[in-house]
Amino acid sequence: MNDVNNLITYDCDLQDAKIPPVAIVGLLEVAEKWRLNTDSWFAGTAVSPGHLQLPETRLSYRQIATILKRALRSLPPGPVGIHVGSRDVLTNWGLLGFAMLASATVADAVLVAMSWHQASGSIMDYEIEYGRDEFAIRLGERSPDLELRAFLCEEGCSAIVTLLRSAFGADVVPVRLEFAYERPAYADAYYRFFRCPVYFNAEVSRVYLDAGLLERPLPSPNPAQLELAVEAVKHLAQPLEHRPDIVAAVEGVLREHLRRPVTMGLVADRLAISERTLHRRLAQAGVRFGDIRDRVRLQRATTLLRDTTLPIGSIAGEVGFSDSREFRRAYLRWTGTTPSAQRAAAATPA
Repeated sequence: MNDVNNLITYDCDLQDAKIPPVAIVGLLEVAEKWRLNTDSWFAGTAVSPGHLQLPETRLSYRQIATILKRALRSLPPGPVGIHVGSRDVLTNWGLLGFAMLASATVADAVLVAMSWHQASGSIMDYEIEYGRDEFAIRLGERSPDLELRAFLCEEGCSAIVTLLRSAFGADVVPVRLEFAYERPAYADAYYRFFRCPVYFNAEVSRVYLDAGLLERPLPSPNPAQLELAVEAVKHLAQPLEHRPDIVAAVEGVLREHLRRPVTMGLVADRLAISERTLHRRLAQAGVRFGDIRDRVRLQRATTLLRDTTLPIGSIAGEVGFSDSREFRRAYLRWTGTTPSAQRAAAATPA
């Protein structure tokens, strides 16, 4: 019985929308260079390229895996993961990269990364293994998949090496790398990028680095900025609520079109699925479309009431109401207070 429960929990975890779409954005950049049409990558996933530009967008592992497989099938064979992982550090790592570079030593940066790597949009799990002369970063798949393994390992390892090179210069090289898959036809690209021994058909995938690197001070430590960045990273890595991927996708469409009355049919069209399929998937997630729409409207309206001086009538229009009285009644129903009272309470010092 425990095994069954574990399986259910793990599967739900793969469907929870909590991963920033960093790798997907990187693949879109690669596709743009090849002038490829990427519409087919997203069909039926409840994701559109436009959603990826919203800072609050999160995808489930299931969505990301589907898009990745379609992308890799359409792109020319090659070290696509290295292309994505070796982009600019702050593009790839985001706030987590800033936090690591603000740490005092490499050991401190590794600790931050191991604790909060989910905030960077990582699709693999990482574990540190310490030895006397070297240490290793072990890469683990969240859901073993041979079709994605090479890309995920390439992306993860190249992102780690790129971060180190951004801090200490291009001469930084690992001791060696081991990959848990067969040598690809383009293996020469690994040697050119990593510039160290590379082995294939290993039991697990690891990056080995010199143990002396751990004590090496980073060039720009900043304790104050580190503390701020870590707090922000914690928020990104640990979402406060469980959100199935279909719910997150609907929220994304609603935020894009918040100034107009949005129907379920419009959302289904934007997600490239039928309205019937959308209704069924929301029912499986245990939520109603109207409740999601109300929550998104409430979040935006409360932010505008608290942080702007927009008139109440203008805020009503910003969240899709043509009549300010209708907005007032809705806000009272959602919160038990009126928009004016909410604004006054936000303006009153605690």
